[in-house]
Amino acid sequence: MMLDFHTHNQKAQAGTAIVNLPVQILLETNLFQPEEGGKYSVGIHPWWLDGSYDEERLWKGVETMAQHLQVVAIGECGLDRLKENISLQTAYFEKHALLAEKLHKPLIIHCVRAFDEILTTKKLLKPTVQWTIHGFRGKPQQAEQLLRAGFTLSFGIKANPSTVRLVPKNQRLFETDDENITINEVIAKFSNVDK
Repeated sequence: MMLDFHTHNQKAQAGTAIVNLPVQILLETNLFQPEEGGKYSVGIHPWWLDGSYDEERLWKGVETMAQHLQVVAIGECGLDRLKENISLQTAYFEKHALLAEKLHKPLIIHCVRAFDEILTTKKLLKPTVQWTIHGFRGKPQQAEQLLRAGFTLSFGIKANPSTVRLVPKNQRLFETDDENITINEVIAKFSNVDK
């Protein structure tokens, strides 16, 4: 079975998915009860930077949880142009990227209408760890640009089949994100793209 690269399903079977930790865990890190063999990611989603939460408390939670051995990736974090606080998002995205580099853990990126900014940040920081755009739905031309810049792409059920086809099989990641489906359903949807 292929690993579900990114899911918000907290009940995903241990070892079959990278489970993104919810905001409650960042606020109260003592609530974290990892399953044996479980894999997790931790980050501040850009939607959580809207003033509803204490950003510094969230960041302290990220720094604490990122040290855990079962936390295998940093994120989901990133930039979302549908929200108004892009400068705050950018500041926290850079903090996540630097933490990922420091801990040698890959970065899981949420990006909505901000690919130029993400590309610019990658050029500036010159990371050595993998940066993956999760839930990529873009067109093949955009995927080619990101692949040339060294990004990995992860696809959910709503991905563009032409874009999935473009990405070499050994570089394709799949995810369920927040959909109520299995990773096998996602993979099955794209099983014929290479024919």
